Amino acid sequence: MKTLFNTALWAVLVCLLAGWCFQGARAADGVPAVPAEGTATVRGEMVLSRASHAWMSQQIEEPCILPNPKVPGRLIIFYGAVPASNRRFAAIGKAWAEVKEPFQWHQDEANPIFGPGADGWDSGSIRLDTVLYIPEEDAYYIYYSGTTGSVQDRIGLAICPAGADGYSDVTASAIKRHGAAPVLAPEPAAPYHEEMASQAAVMREWNDGAKRWDWHMYYSYRGKDGCLPGIRLATSQDGKTWTRQFNADDPRGMGQIFPSTANAYYEWHQILKVGGTYVLCIEVGVEHGARWRLGLAVSTDPVKGWTQLDLDTVLQTKWQGLYDDRTLYHVATPALYEIEGKWYLFVQACGRPSNDNYIDGGWEMWGVACDRVIPTRPGCADLHIPGVPSK
Repeated sequence: MKTLFNTALWAVLVCLLAGWCFQGARAADGVPAVPAEGTATVRGEMVLSRASHAWMSQQIEEPCILPNPKVPGRLIIFYGAVPASNRRFAAIGKAWAEVKEPFQWHQDEANPIFGPGADGWDSGSIRLDTVLYIPEEDAYYIYYSGTTGSVQDRIGLAICPAGADGYSDVTASAIKRHGAAPVLAPEPAAPYHEEMASQAAVMREWNDGAKRWDWHMYYSYRGKDGCLPGIRLATSQDGKTWTRQFNADDPRGMGQIFPSTANAYYEWHQILKVGGTYVLCIEVGVEHGARWRLGLAVSTDPVKGWTQLDLDTVLQTKWQGLYDDRTLYHVATPALYEIEGKWYLFVQACGRPSNDNYIDGGWEMWGVACDRVIPTRPGCADLHIPGVPSK
């Protein structure tokens, strides 16, 4: 009896231990258990689904959101997408939302509204980079990356009149390419040694002293330094003619605006200004894309003095109660927006692919509330990121 009792007790203990270890393994894998009742969680949801249309059935990406310039209280989003039937093809669509419901987007029935050219430098594939509204022209400037092949290697500009309501007239027939050539092509000469230039985050600011607009373009590149090794800068006074600015202070001689993390890919990104602080929101694939996440860099000057924050600062596994391996294992094309006094992050995200190749992921568009406030660096603004507010 004593031996049987000890054996049974041991079996129970083994089962309990196995259950505890299983829960620990689930947590380590990033699939959270159901939060305890009353536990604060990060608020977020899928805002655009691949299942809604064939042209976006593989991947939805690059959320460029603007206030509708003609309809107060309404937003317009431009976004890119890829169909499962032809993953070398990509196009751009639009949707609208009320500012009071930033997770509820209404897609346009005429989507997509912009795609690769019939011929020329962008006839193979495109990706959306940045959309700006230019009031003095009453037009949207649409910056995008294109190629004759499958990997976008040049940056172009298309322009579309905003129209009477800021939305309805933004159509395939109204969007016109600016010229027959890209506005920024890779520069193979020293010191740039570029084979590709792509993914332009573009902003403009009024220079009161010079009485002009100053334009800044932060772009990704490939070349002698490797594949997507960091971010470089170009400047302009009209948004159409651009001049590269090689940062001679880069200690590695790459001309980047800040020293990037080794073995990481720096691709699509957004530029915004929070108070007096310039902020770059960047998709970063650490260890050659092993885990894509949001990266942040800040500066008090648009040209110099940039600092990258720790790449774990906004890691999606920290999004309590929202993160799941099956939906948010990879997070990319991040953009931060302040809407009605609250901050939101819009991203594309996918679950962990069975073959661990992010290229094969099914990427949806997500919106995530940014309720946590973090310091960045002395002299720079605090930022809102996804997370539970600090007590």
